[in-house]
Amino acid sequence: MAEILGAATTATKYFLEVNQITIDNATFKLFYKATTTLLLACSLLTSSKQFFGDPINCEVNGGAVNEAVLNSYCWMYSSFNIPLNFKGACIKRENDGSALYNSYYQWVSLYLVISALMFYAPRGLWLMLEGGLMKFLAKGATEKIVEDADEKRESLIKTFHDHLHNKYNAYAAWFLCCEQLNFTTVLCQWFITNRFLKYQFIRYGPAVIHYYNLPPEERSLTQGFNPMCEAFPRIASCNYVRYGTGGMQEVRSAICILGLNMINDKIFLVLWFWYGFLTIFGVSRLIYRIVQCSSSKLRYFIIRMHIHRYFHAHGHMRHVEHYINKCSYGDWFVLYQMSRNMNRRFFAEFLTLLSRRVNPDPEVDEDAIEEEEDIVNPLLKKSIDLNNSISKLPMKGEGGLSRFGKKKPFQHHFTFKSV
Repeated sequence: MAEILGAATTATKYFLEVNQITIDNATFKLFYKATTTLLLACSLLTSSKQFFGDPINCEVNGGAVNEAVLNSYCWMYSSFNIPLNFKGACIKRENDGSALYNSYYQWVSLYLVISALMFYAPRGLWLMLEGGLMKFLAKGATEKIVEDADEKRESLIKTFHDHLHNKYNAYAAWFLCCEQLNFTTVLCQWFITNRFLKYQFIRYGPAVIHYYNLPPEERSLTQGFNPMCEAFPRIASCNYVRYGTGGMQEVRSAICILGLNMINDKIFLVLWFWYGFLTIFGVSRLIYRIVQCSSSKLRYFIIRMHIHRYFHAHGHMRHVEHYINKCSYGDWFVLYQMSRNMNRRFFAEFLTLLSRRVNPDPEVDEDAIEEEEDIVNPLLKKSIDLNNSISKLPMKGEGGLSRFGKKKPFQHHFTFKSV
């Protein structure tokens, strides 16, 4: 039991990316993580007989018939040719009188697994293309306290300037392609699922909403037409063909209850709304990316929002703004991903030094900047000022009385640490 719980905990941490380097964003996770989880959960639900019983149960009149054989036969070869005047509930009514063969409900569980793999494919592709770059850059700088921060900062600046500067436009381009591949996947799912459900999925959501919004008296006038029953009928007919006692073939008409469709119709209704949400979200994300790629001011604002606590309105910020406005989109994207994985204060210091060394703003007066607070330890100046104010406190020979009424030399010890 302990081994099972340990394996489950490890799998959960890996899947939820607990304490792991982030190489994508929340939108990406919405497609490959949330959608994949939803589809796999639905697939598991459709294959759980303990909740809904057997997927099909059939009844035939006259003569002894093996129930298991009949159910298996009708599950694989059933045809929906029930007459329109049949009084049963939740049957398929919309047909032209010809036999209808739509036993796609047999493949729902497998289809959902395949759909989950399609949604995960862009993530798998990006894992191969990313190549562990963020893990390499953020190594040792993700915790709240960064040890040997000065050495790591200098090493990172050298690495970024010598090896990454203006070399990762392709890195950003591949990420954008994988991100939009998510959007392409959900668009494809609309048409693939519609084809899988015999062209009933596109209008499925609105039709169900319209049907259940009708008053009961109007709903009765539809002659039993229910869009959920049209896509997933719960009662179907089955022509069971076998050899009779005389050696001749005989056809038995059976009525079957499709218990599994009681959950299938609701699963695809949920998927219709979820795909609709993903489509809207994907369109808005595409527009956002277009604006982001074309506006350096927006990119600077995004970086600043991530580490705004450590940015101050002084000359160093002008260097950072100048650098962000002039660097390539690939450089900005790598810096943005670093800001999401590193200690934010460490990254703010790194970005400030990088901007001053690589592409400083020529209009900034460096002498004036040096008079401002230290760029690496912005709270050090406050500590120094506090120390100076305390050292100027009036002292006359010995200090005040001790708690026992005796005088003792005035001593003060203050230790200041840069934060």
